[in-house]
Amino acid sequence: MARKRKFYYSPEVERIKISYYQGLPEKQARHFLGREYLELGPGSQRYLADVFGCSRRTIKKGVDQVSAPDFKPDYSRQRVQGGGRKKKKKA
Repeated sequence: MARKRKFYYSPEVERIKISYYQGLPEKQARHFLGREYLELGPGSQRYLADVFGCSRRTIKKGVDQVSAPDFKPDYSRQRVQGGGRKKKKKA
């Protein structure tokens, strides 16, 4: 038997939140999803994943980060120093 989908947001609010979410960098988007889940409560993870087109694992990771006692959002850097692909050296 299929689950009945519960709607947490009105269509207008859903559209506004999706628009906001799409403009966020990766880390900030994850924290946004974590806060939304904590606000909506248990059972909303599948709904948020459907609405925002992300994985439930991403939401769980955001919840873990936002719920950490030492959470201090720092969005000045997206990656750790020295992360990412290294530049190709010219011969």
